[in-house]
Amino acid sequence: MSNHSEPIDADSTQEPHPQEKAPVELPDGGANNYLRLKDVTPKLEKYWFQYPYLLKLNILILGGVFAQVVSGYDGSLLNGMQSLDVWQNYFNTPQGAMLGTITNGLTIGTLISTPFVWILCERIGRRRSLIIGCLTIVLGGFIQAFATSTGMFVGGRIIIGIGGCLSQTAASPLVAECSYPPQRPIMTALLLVWWNLGSFVAALVTWGPYNGGLRTNNWAWRLPSLLQIFFPCCQIVLGYFGPESPRWLVDKNREDEALEMLAKYHANGDTSSPLVLYEMGEIRAAVELEKESKSSSWLEWFKSKQMFHRFFICCAVPAIWQLCGNALVSYYLHLVLDTVGLTDSVEQLKINLGLTVWTLFCGTLYSMVVDKFPRRSVLFVGFSTSCLTFVIWTILSALSEKGDYKNKGLAAGVVTMIYLFNTANTINVPIAVTYVMEIAPYNMRAKASTLYQLWGNVAGLFNNYVNPIGLANIHWKYYIVWPVWILVHITVVYFFFPETYGLSLEEVDEVFMSKEEIAARNQKQAEIIEDSNFEKKEQTEQID
Repeated sequence: MSNHSEPIDADSTQEPHPQEKAPVELPDGGANNYLRLKDVTPKLEKYWFQYPYLLKLNILILGGVFAQVVSGYDGSLLNGMQSLDVWQNYFNTPQGAMLGTITNGLTIGTLISTPFVWILCERIGRRRSLIIGCLTIVLGGFIQAFATSTGMFVGGRIIIGIGGCLSQTAASPLVAECSYPPQRPIMTALLLVWWNLGSFVAALVTWGPYNGGLRTNNWAWRLPSLLQIFFPCCQIVLGYFGPESPRWLVDKNREDEALEMLAKYHANGDTSSPLVLYEMGEIRAAVELEKESKSSSWLEWFKSKQMFHRFFICCAVPAIWQLCGNALVSYYLHLVLDTVGLTDSVEQLKINLGLTVWTLFCGTLYSMVVDKFPRRSVLFVGFSTSCLTFVIWTILSALSEKGDYKNKGLAAGVVTMIYLFNTANTINVPIAVTYVMEIAPYNMRAKASTLYQLWGNVAGLFNNYVNPIGLANIHWKYYIVWPVWILVHITVVYFFFPETYGLSLEEVDEVFMSKEEIAARNQKQAEIIEDSNFEKKEQTEQID
């Protein structure tokens, strides 16, 4: 993680504090231009992990990032289990609607808990909500691992879904609001990218026992189910010792704790750091203005054109990411490979394992450079290449069926296109959570995270019921739907998704605000920073 912000000369005594920088009138007579985040962010002279306070912060933030590792593990586990003969025999080879119900266990749990999770996140904080969600996942993991019937297995998955919804809803704002500002895009990008890490671990622990001494033993699926509790336990430990969101602390009138958190993890304990003063000023200004306007209810999304625009994006982003054909690979690779004659269990497990490793590599690579490219450009490239690979995938599948699956070269071509599709689709993955957390104002961020979970799972519900039915009935013809949908996604992004590249969480507000609102917010922020410095000066004089 690198810091590309403008350097601050530590040896200079002439550099003014934020409150000393006079506003500059814009050429068009618009809002005054005060200091920006990049003006007060110091340039790191060494790698970030050579600074103990940043290293500690990023390790503790993994408690939030691991939420998607858990989601990837839980979501992909069933993909591998479908290739296990012992699992198929134990649950009487579920197909169609029954298979959809088992797969949708996580989604059902998420939808049950969605109306309530934002309340916990706002009342008890992001950190404690994360811990409670992880404890719930541990309970569900035990139930699934020791299931003796299909109902018990589904029940365990529903409980995992409930806990997963709470932990993921808390994790997104926690990571976004606690991260060191220049590293925030990368840390939030890792949230979704590391879904593939969980998917990889699930594929590995499913393939390993099956190819060992457990091929005919029910522990071939019970053991991977039990191992679901590993990452949630890691999250509980990291969450317990980790920081709470400074924005949540300010909102709860615990400003001293927020200042202490920002100084400790963003400035090595220096409470007079220009960066810390700027962040506190931004947060306090945003929170106070939102409290003055009483803008914290769900109805706030519909009170103005700009807030409805944000609401639409919060709902559209997760739906778009679910409805681009990726669920076929994530949950029904077993059925996809069957359609081109690749039916051997060991061969399918190897393809699944290799695909998850490759996707994890691509996703991690993309997340490391997510802060170097404009958001819209990334989305256009990702969706365009995904569409192209899906078209070729569909054509090869049609030719394979026409040749009665005898041409192994066509089957290999389909597998290659699946790899290339995941390569292209993963380009967009780091943007999803980052973009939603950027466009949502602080007071609506927990609700935005809830909307993300809700609409993502509504789309997932559709995927998990319709995909197996479509593949079973019309085979490769079902693939035609997805390139068309991807073209729709490109159109939506072009007309409705604004650019947020290079802006802080509070600065993104200006993309949606009028010039008068921007001027008022900047003035409020400057007054708060000036008041904070005046108070510090008085305290210093008293000590002297």
